Amino acid sequence: MASQSLTSHLLSLNQDQFNRATQSRFLARAASGTLSKPLISHWLANDRLYMQGYIRLTGELLRIIKMPSKPTPSKSAGSVDPRLVDWLVDAIVNIRREERFFMDVAERYDLDVDLTESNGESIKEEKKIEGLRRFEKLFDSLTTGQSSEPVLPWLEGVVLFWATEKVYFEAWSWAKKQAEGSTGKSNASDADGGAMRKEFIPNWTNDEFINFVDTLEKILNDGVQDAIRGDGGVRKQIEERAEQVWQQLLDAEEAFWPRVD
Repeated sequence: MASQSLTSHLLSLNQDQFNRATQSRFLARAASGTLSKPLISHWLANDRLYMQGYIRLTGELLRIIKMPSKPTPSKSAGSVDPRLVDWLVDAIVNIRREERFFMDVAERYDLDVDLTESNGESIKEEKKIEGLRRFEKLFDSLTTGQSSEPVLPWLEGVVLFWATEKVYFEAWSWAKKQAEGSTGKSNASDADGGAMRKEFIPNWTNDEFINFVDTLEKILNDGVQDAIRGDGGVRKQIEERAEQVWQQLLDAEEAFWPRVD
């Protein structure tokens, strides 16, 4: 019988916390259109700052990936490392497009996503939600330029990317189901004018997003299988490294949803 994939193993852990991270009261309120503009603005501003750590980690992974010396045939998907490079390049394009989308929606719905002080640069720590502070710590720990792991030096970073995208997609997919089961009031009557139900929820639950997540999941699991090659000791080491990231990621994701009444 085939061994359980790394991502399946991670998803089998901390299931109660996974549910809390993907089924929060904030998400339920977003689905019902009852979040205020100030609350959404503050959360979006923090989500935009999260993107900066995402970009830094992308650069770090591109730096440490070792591309094969042997050319890859044009019709071939290639080995894991070239496929991972392709995904990271797409990730950079996507995250920059996402920020432009944030700004477009913010401008059209009168949402303020600027947390900077009068100098236009500094941001007071108290303006950051706890989830962002945890993400910043996690991103910083993986962008020191000092990775010394001989086996899959990119493992922690890729687990973090897959996990944060997976949780985000599942969270907004849950919100979408709640919205579909609501009474059917028009988006125009929403407290935010429809920003969440008309713009953001569809954007974060489309087929392109889940295909993006699934592609990285396949790359991650293939890379792990290539590294293990039937060695139980290596599997255990990889799982332990991945589990640490998974736990920190769930802590950050759960804390990223603001508390609402």
